[in-house]
Amino acid sequence: MKEYKKERLKEHLTECLRNFFIIVTLINLAMYVIGLLFRSEQRFGYEVFIYPIIYGLLGSIPNLLIMEKKEPTVKQFLVRELMGFVMVTAIILTFMFAGQTLTTEHILIGAAVAVSVFVVFIGVNVITWILDSKTAKSMTDDLKAFQKKMAKEDWNK
Repeated sequence: MKEYKKERLKEHLTECLRNFFIIVTLINLAMYVIGLLFRSEQRFGYEVFIYPIIYGLLGSIPNLLIMEKKEPTVKQFLVRELMGFVMVTAIILTFMFAGQTLTTEHILIGAAVAVSVFVVFIGVNVITWILDSKTAKSMTDDLKAFQKKMAKEDWNK
């Protein structure tokens, strides 16, 4: 039982790491689009390269905190994803705007960030689903080949 828990934790951390890199990549795209829309004339130094990593870490918090002991139902999965989206949006908006005076520009940027968090959130789930589907297909194909081999060996006995 202990071995199963260790393996499950390892799988969970691997999945979180994979999602982190997907999140960071999509955040880079989102920052590029939002930057072009709202502040295309602004130029940055090298310090700006750390922000997607920070936002990626912040966006990974719900995945790190929530580890399922058993497979969730569809309803449980959807509720968990919705809670994760709300949590990530709140964390990122708080990180970005905490302590600043609320202006019209901040509200517009905040709305754009919330939309981009949603798009990134959907993108991560779609990419994860595609990767998981490919893995499942590969495993199914391997299992079919193994069954075929075993059936052939049984026939030859």
